[in-house]
Amino acid sequence: MNMLFTTLQTINTLIFLGISGIHFYWAFGGKLGVNAVIPEMEGKTVFNPPFLATIGVSVAMLIAAWVSWTPNGNTNNNILIYGNLGIGIIFLIRAIGDFKYVGFSKKVKGSVFAKNDTRYYSPLCLVISTIGFFVYLTIK
Repeated sequence: MNMLFTTLQTINTLIFLGISGIHFYWAFGGKLGVNAVIPEMEGKTVFNPPFLATIGVSVAMLIAAWVSWTPNGNTNNNILIYGNLGIGIIFLIRAIGDFKYVGFSKKVKGSVFAKNDTRYYSPLCLVISTIGFFVYLTIK
């Protein structure tokens, strides 16, 4: 594999590990940044993620980190190959959004979350998606 491939794999892997760590922190009571990551409407959060959902996101991000990194030495495993395609699709859908609260298509735009989503979260999802598609196309 070439240097660009390894660099992009590393970027996605580190992003996923970071997101996982943040979610574990929040799941076990951490408060830093939590007010900026949950969609709001008229000053009230749209939902309050329960402990198990937050742990689930943490574990999913750990799995995504593993899937992102592992093809470097194992390009014959269809789970890993198509896992990167799945990462590309899932994060593209997240970047596009739900046409209401999240993504580039959101209608609710005045909250702290909405501003952060436009500036950081949705573009990050687009980067993750692009890298996922690149890794998939490179190892397929």
